[in-house]
Amino acid sequence: MVNVLLLNVSNEPLAVVSLKRAVGLMLADKADLVRPVDGRAVRSAYKQMPMPSVIRLRYYVNAPRRNVAWSRLNVLKRDHYICQYCGHKLPTHEATIDHVIPVSQCKKLEVNPNTWTNTVACCRKCQQRKGNKTMQTVGLKFYDSNFTPKRPRVNYIVFTLGNAPDEWKKYIQV
Repeated sequence: MVNVLLLNVSNEPLAVVSLKRAVGLMLADKADLVRPVDGRAVRSAYKQMPMPSVIRLRYYVNAPRRNVAWSRLNVLKRDHYICQYCGHKLPTHEATIDHVIPVSQCKKLEVNPNTWTNTVACCRKCQQRKGNKTMQTVGLKFYDSNFTPKRPRVNYIVFTLGNAPDEWKKYIQV
């Protein structure tokens, strides 16, 4: 299945749409081709056009900004499947998340433990080492001293979902 990046008239990424939807928008004169797929074309009995990779709407669409929902999968994507304590790349089936402030302490403080600022990607070894303690108690630090767990931008999660093609990276600023 071929996906196409849909941009607003301001070059802001709006969505990833199917090839069928993209061609329909172009044929209805609602969108213009920005970047074709090299060497590929879409053909019908009467028309041939370059296969789109990126298209831009002709008119501005006021799309509300949506917050990214917290989930285990989105935390792993935000952290690029890298353990935030030791820096090791995590295979998908071994990736876990860790609560920076342990769940038991969050309950005492009456704070929601499952938030963007309290969860990070973690390997099993580091998670077992940390256990139900704080990072400072165990002597752990984030492997990247500049890392702070925070809510990601909307586009970041949407477009890292399926390894965005290189020609999209100019527009999505990953």
